[in-house]
Amino acid sequence: MFDWYKHADKLAYFFIAVAIYLLLRAFTIAHVAPLTNVLLYVSVAISLLASNVPKVIDIPLHSVYAVRRVEIFTFGLAIVCFIVLCVRYLRLPI
Repeated sequence: MFDWYKHADKLAYFFIAVAIYLLLRAFTIAHVAPLTNVLLYVSVAISLLASNVPKVIDIPLHSVYAVRRVEIFTFGLAIVCFIVLCVRYLRLPI
């Protein structure tokens, strides 16, 4: 049986690295890509950072609620951006 608890911090570091990559990619294509793509990259990156940074770094207890709200908001924004991109790709009338 594989024990995931031993590797939870390594997985969190991996997701933090993916989030930093997405942020860098969003900032490099900001002038040539549609705003929806950039907003999708940024919202996914911020959601990944908000969910994985508290697993690696101890944050004060009074800011846990705010970090959780940021995570939920950016995840919802990423879902909306993804739906908009799908509708644009399929060329469905809204």
